[in-house]
Amino acid sequence: MRRAFSQQQRRVTASLYLVLGLGMGLLATQVYLSGYYQAILLPALLTPILLGLGLLRWQTSSHLPYDPAAVTALICLGVFLLIQPETLSGFTHWHFAGLFYPLIAFYLLPNTASLALSLLLLSGLLVLRLDSLGLADQLVFCLQYLLLLTSAWLYGLSSRLKTRKLEKLTGQDAITGLLNAEHLQSRLHAEVARSRATQRPLALLLIELHQFPLVREELGPASADAFLQETSQLTLNTCRTGDEAFRLDELTLLLLLPNTTINGALVLRERLYHRLLHEVICELGPLDTTITPLVLQPGEKSEALWQRIGDSCYHTLSERVDDQLAPTP
Repeated sequence: MRRAFSQQQRRVTASLYLVLGLGMGLLATQVYLSGYYQAILLPALLTPILLGLGLLRWQTSSHLPYDPAAVTALICLGVFLLIQPETLSGFTHWHFAGLFYPLIAFYLLPNTASLALSLLLLSGLLVLRLDSLGLADQLVFCLQYLLLLTSAWLYGLSSRLKTRKLEKLTGQDAITGLLNAEHLQSRLHAEVARSRATQRPLALLLIELHQFPLVREELGPASADAFLQETSQLTLNTCRTGDEAFRLDELTLLLLLPNTTINGALVLRERLYHRLLHEVICELGPLDTTITPLVLQPGEKSEALWQRIGDSCYHTLSERVDDQLAPTP
């Protein structure tokens, strides 16, 4: 379901680029036939760019939640709206086409980037397009533009809230595709009860990716998410039948290993560690990871095991030690 939605969204985005490219091509043809040769250059240049983005987006997928070519397309569209000469006698104000810009921007990009680009375009229109109009006309256009901008922002916000709600209901982490921490708690409770009832062992592995915060800080959120996705996929491929993979927190993955002793957990730990070390590419240097095995103790309840999981993470341990060593004011 997730892949089908992603493919559908990719094709809709590609179709949008293709429509914009064809529109630029038709405009270039129209102004050429009308003899407005000074207005041919910009649409003629933007036509192959937008068509190329559309074909590229149609053929290739991306691990990013938003289209990486969107900024290029929106900048091209913004430049066109700002500096394209007035040529058509029946439509002499190109700035009205700018009213649709926020709708396109909020569909292609996150809310913050869309808001910034939309407000930047509005500023450019006020300086380059609306300077010849009266104050009343400028205010009317600004109100119309801001109304559409607000509607697009609220729609984007509503979509994100619905997506998060759906993620909670399905128990899936949006970035890695693994099960999330909320789902882990219910599964841990069930597995501990089953293990105590059947007297079968239960083990788990904590996989901490210590470079994740630094990757996000140095290379950006997109690179950090790609790094996490690659690690998660490799962890899934290393799992045995019956094992379950979760994202415990920002930089920690967890493997739940039913019917597994400490020796079995150590064997899987060694295999996973070598695969991660040799196959995961980190742009900041060799992979820095810690894999900690834990087993259910006799008579231990799920609440105690959950507490022990949190206490066993090295990054949370370092935070607790730092808090204790910090001088009191």
